[in-house]
Amino acid sequence: MKTKRLDQLQFLRFIAFGFIFLFHAFGTNLEPYLYTTNAAYAMVSFFFILSGFGSGYSSADRREKPTVKAVCYHLWKKIKKIYPLLFVTTIYFVLQSDLPQAINTGNLELLKENGWNLMKCLLMIQSWGNPFLFYNGVTWFISTILFLYLFDLPVRYYLDKAHEKKNEKTILISLSVVLAIAIFAIATLAKNRADIGYCLYAFPPSRVLEYLLGMCMGRCLYRINSERKSDGNIVVFTILEGIALLLWVVLFTLPIPVNSYSMQTYWLIPNVFVLIIMAIGMGGFSKLFSMKLLKGAGDISMECYLLHQPVLMTYMAFVQMENTVKGTLFYIIFNLGFIMLLASMIHKKQ
Repeated sequence: MKTKRLDQLQFLRFIAFGFIFLFHAFGTNLEPYLYTTNAAYAMVSFFFILSGFGSGYSSADRREKPTVKAVCYHLWKKIKKIYPLLFVTTIYFVLQSDLPQAINTGNLELLKENGWNLMKCLLMIQSWGNPFLFYNGVTWFISTILFLYLFDLPVRYYLDKAHEKKNEKTILISLSVVLAIAIFAIATLAKNRADIGYCLYAFPPSRVLEYLLGMCMGRCLYRINSERKSDGNIVVFTILEGIALLLWVVLFTLPIPVNSYSMQTYWLIPNVFVLIIMAIGMGGFSKLFSMKLLKGAGDISMECYLLHQPVLMTYMAFVQMENTVKGTLFYIIFNLGFIMLLASMIHKKQ
């Protein structure tokens, strides 16, 4: 039986972080070679699906009861792990905010606005209202994912119930298809509705379907992997994994409009496809991504995610940016290397 942790998926986390890093480091300056805005939006969606996938896969057969105490303890474990770094990076961004100016000038309105924004970040509730990007802006993701963690134990309980039925995999596949169709339907209905863009992107309930889709997929892939009796043809699966990974990123070279419709219509299928193929884990890319070095990069991806904006902002504050190849390469290598160094040190402490 396969283990309940898919090491090859960890490096996908780091790749996803890498695209988000490029977006925040360069904005749209890499276009038309790479549409980093598309990449960042797609990778955020991937993170939500992958988080649900990991929850569904790793929890198979635990038989957890979703009591209030159990759900609260589950949420507390998640918060305890990530909050210290979230707190430090948020406080650091006070230096980049208008809060010091508000205090120095005694501007009560500015003080009230910035103080409330700071509290929303520290209380991890900033994604529940718009605007939601302030201080360490990427922490909105933590605000949203914490809400989704509330679904872990109740949904796992019913997924375990499905295991008692003979047609469990059929049920899980059907649920996955229904959830995917629902995501497409909502995106289609909201097409060209810029006024509800925030609701479809950051508002926590808007990400529930992606998370549940990931959970159903994860549980189904766990059953498939655990019941598999052979590793299959490595050449065939290496080709499939290569196609999935190529499809995953090739859309980022195309000028696809960035909105809620394209986010789901163009990017959901590649995200789901690469997750399924890589989760089966029978190809050469899976074996490559399972190597200790690449797996380690994936393990620190969340720390990298929380650290990258403070590091980038500090670099930009002290270094005069030069639009040269050497300057750009140094900018990427230095910042990414420093982020990974800090992230690995923090991860080891945890």
